[in-house]
Amino acid sequence: MTHPLIVDIKRHSLEDGPGIRSVVFFKGCPLHCVFCQNPETQNPAHEIAFRQRVCIDCRLCTAACPQQALADGPRALDRKKCQICGACTRVCPSGALALIGQPMTLEEIVEVLLRDQAYYRHSGGGVTLSGGECTLFPDFAGTLLSRLRTAGISTAIETCGEYASAAFVQWILPNVDLILFDLKLADSDAHQAATGRGNERIWSNLKNLLAACPERVHVRIPLIPGITDGRKNLTALADRVAQLGGRHLTLLPYNPLGAIMAKSLGRAYPENLPPSFQDAERLRQTITWFNAEVARTLSAIPS
Repeated sequence: MTHPLIVDIKRHSLEDGPGIRSVVFFKGCPLHCVFCQNPETQNPAHEIAFRQRVCIDCRLCTAACPQQALADGPRALDRKKCQICGACTRVCPSGALALIGQPMTLEEIVEVLLRDQAYYRHSGGGVTLSGGECTLFPDFAGTLLSRLRTAGISTAIETCGEYASAAFVQWILPNVDLILFDLKLADSDAHQAATGRGNERIWSNLKNLLAACPERVHVRIPLIPGITDGRKNLTALADRVAQLGGRHLTLLPYNPLGAIMAKSLGRAYPENLPPSFQDAERLRQTITWFNAEVARTLSAIPS
């Protein structure tokens, strides 16, 4: 079984499916979206993050680093020299340096998730596997989902749709109650530019899912200013989802926190993206228009 690194287990979430949920963030994703909300989950390997705002400049990390990657202090971390051994993070008193990604066994993950069974039961919630992309590890994710279902816990996944269909059908589909399927761009060339891959396999996987279990599939579109929020793109996505038999389609608000994490990992982030959807009226108009467009599109497709 391929074991992923786990970035975080977020308990008491209200944003990743119905009810109160725990969300397991897997590390690793086949897409590399320039606007990624969780850039620390893209790379499946360990990474070192440096949060400058909490650094107290004690220089304990400088002395601890065997590769001298911190010779000039953490603000000048030389990532070419760094071998991600984690020595600096173990001596950092403020948590400014952190090792992203931890190995956890199935038993350790399940033990954490079972702590909140009462919340799941009374709120109609459960557990969501997210990331990154949990479908990169179909046997591990599927076994985890099966263990949760055996314990009477509702299961969900969040996916970008770029996965191997055969492994998904074998391991994950039999064990998941809700599939939150994210679409970004209708045009494959634009998708390639923004995510690093075209969208042909994503559309193929969505088509197969909607044919097999349409009520379990909820399609979402992250509303990224200047990238996915154009009306031409949104109309094309809504039309195609409806034609494939989709009945659940919503917008996701843009979350700018990815820019902060990308910087802490030493990565670039698009400078032209605003820190938030600053024009609240434009956002309201887009959502109102989109809801009407989806209603029109769905009504035009035979049941």
